[in-house]
Amino acid sequence: MPYQIRPARSDDCEALSHIGQATFALASPSDSAPSALQHYITHNLQPEHFQQHLQHPHKRLLIVEHDGHAVGYSMLDLAPGRLDIAAAEHRVEISRCYVLPEAHGQGAAQLLLDATLAHTCGAVRLTVNEGNARAIRFYERNGFRKVGEAIFPCGDERHNDWVMVRSPAGL
Repeated sequence: MPYQIRPARSDDCEALSHIGQATFALASPSDSAPSALQHYITHNLQPEHFQQHLQHPHKRLLIVEHDGHAVGYSMLDLAPGRLDIAAAEHRVEISRCYVLPEAHGQGAAQLLLDATLAHTCGAVRLTVNEGNARAIRFYERNGFRKVGEAIFPCGDERHNDWVMVRSPAGL
């Protein structure tokens, strides 16, 4: 059965939390302290956090499934905070786009990103850790370009992220 996309529901919060926890370290610098990663997971990736996102008027969550099992998710923020980078201001943000490692290279991430972008109009932004070469290549192939840098707080650490923007035409 091919991958399928659907909106996330309240009964998905455990699965969303599992995916978030299983993929967060992959999106972080390889030398991140385990305590810093755990701090972020504890304070941002628990089922109750996803329940709050689902109830938030500016958040949209999608799930990619395979054989009825969630293997990834994305989250749009329709009103993200300021980054003080002119090209990224007043843009919808893909604040999360994660796929479990077993679904990497299988088309799930592309399907998820395409579905997520279909819920936007105008330019869209995202941040990605500067050391996450695989994700950066993926986003560049999909028309995102680096427009600046931002700091991502993770426990006691500060990670360097690229801020990337994609125009409506993907150019």
